[in-house]
Amino acid sequence: MTISTAQWPPGIQRLLHEAQTDAADRLAGRPMERAVVLSQVTGLQFATQSFPMYFTGAFESKMVLIHLNPKLSDRLVNVNYPDFETYLDAHRRFGYHHWEQDPKYRSAFDHKQVRFLRPFEIIDFLPDSNPNHRRVNAARALDHKLQLELIPYATQTFTGRDFNSEVLAPHFQRVLGAIAAYPREYVIFCGAVFDQLLSKSDLVIAREDFSFSIPTTKGTSVSKYRFSNVRFQYGDQLIHSGIAQSFATQGMPMPAYGAMCQKLYGHSSEECAT
Repeated sequence: MTISTAQWPPGIQRLLHEAQTDAADRLAGRPMERAVVLSQVTGLQFATQSFPMYFTGAFESKMVLIHLNPKLSDRLVNVNYPDFETYLDAHRRFGYHHWEQDPKYRSAFDHKQVRFLRPFEIIDFLPDSNPNHRRVNAARALDHKLQLELIPYATQTFTGRDFNSEVLAPHFQRVLGAIAAYPREYVIFCGAVFDQLLSKSDLVIAREDFSFSIPTTKGTSVSKYRFSNVRFQYGDQLIHSGIAQSFATQGMPMPAYGAMCQKLYGHSSEECAT
C-alpha cells in the first residue's frame, strides 16, 4: 500500500517517494531495481536484497549528519518489514527500537556518535557519569538528529569508491533537498571520502579547509586532524555545511574533535584566529 507523504516538505517527499519505491520491491520479494542498476553502473556490490537506509531520525532536527552509505550488518540484513509504514517508523525511531527495545543490542559506532555530537549542544544528552544513561544517550544520538545516507544501499566495506559526478548527482539532489526542507544549525558530511565527492559537485560555491591538533590526555595530539566549511547553492537557498574528514579516524579523542568542529563550523580562519 502506498502511503501519503503530502504532509512533508517537497525535499522530504522526494526522499520518502524513493524509499517507498525501493521498499515496494523488497515487500514484493524482488531485488531493488535502483540498487541493481547502481551496482551495474559502478561495478560495486550494493546489497539488493535488504531494505535501503535512506535516513534515520527526525526529519526536522537542527542537526544533520551525512554518511556515504550504510555498511552491511545484521541490523539491515536480518530485518523484514510487513509494510512501508513499519519501515518508516523503524527508521524514524531507529534508536528507540534498537537501544530501548532490545536490551542485548550493542553498537560502538552509536556511542562514538554521542561523543562527537555532545559538544554541539543540540541533543539533550544525559550526563555520562551515570552508566544507566549510556543506552538512553545512544538512542538519542540516533533519533534526535537526522542522519542521511548519500547512497542508501549497503556494502560490505567502504573501500574502492570511484563515483563519477553523473552517478552521484541525483543522490546529492535528494540529500540537499532533505537538508533544505527545514532550518538547520549544523549539517556535517562525515568522512574524508566527501573531499573527493564534493570536489566533483558544481553545487559547491565556497570552501575553507582547516588542519589542527586537539587536546589529549597527554597534552596535544601529534597528528593533525581536518575539518572544512562548505557552502552549497541549492535552488534559492544557501546551505552551510562542514566536512568532518577525520570522523572515521581510529583512536581519536572524539569529544575534543567534535568540540573543534563545532568551534570552526561556519567561521573563517581569520575569525577563528581572533
